[in-house]
Amino acid sequence: MDNNHNNKRDNLMMKGIPVSFTPIQLHNRLNRAVWIGFKRVDQDGRILFFLCGGAESGAHLNKNFETFAGQIVREFGLDPAEVEFIELRVNAEESQWYRWHAHWVGSAPMGSHGDLVTSESSRRYLMQALESSVVAA
Repeated sequence: MDNNHNNKRDNLMMKGIPVSFTPIQLHNRLNRAVWIGFKRVDQDGRILFFLCGGAESGAHLNKNFETFAGQIVREFGLDPAEVEFIELRVNAEESQWYRWHAHWVGSAPMGSHGDLVTSESSRRYLMQALESSVVAA
């Protein structure tokens, strides 16, 4: 890893993005460059794509999911039917998980929405998937 990448990772940690996430620069719906963290995990025949916008206001997924997801699918050459987007929101009290859904037209998501993951077993599954990818990396 080069020094520039390490600096970006350090800056993301300070912005509320876990160190296990990799920084990626995307453009939000206002076409402003923002940094978010991501972690790709291949599990149970699916691609789990974890995203964390941290504290940077321009990187909020609830306003930018369609823009970010489209860029990610095109950048990584992913088949949207095989990808599940999971958002991790970290705050002082607890972490919250959101499972994002969209109707895809080619590589463009439409009509997206994020559902809060409330089931303890689902939360545990996501945490284990995230942690297992960290150990394997």
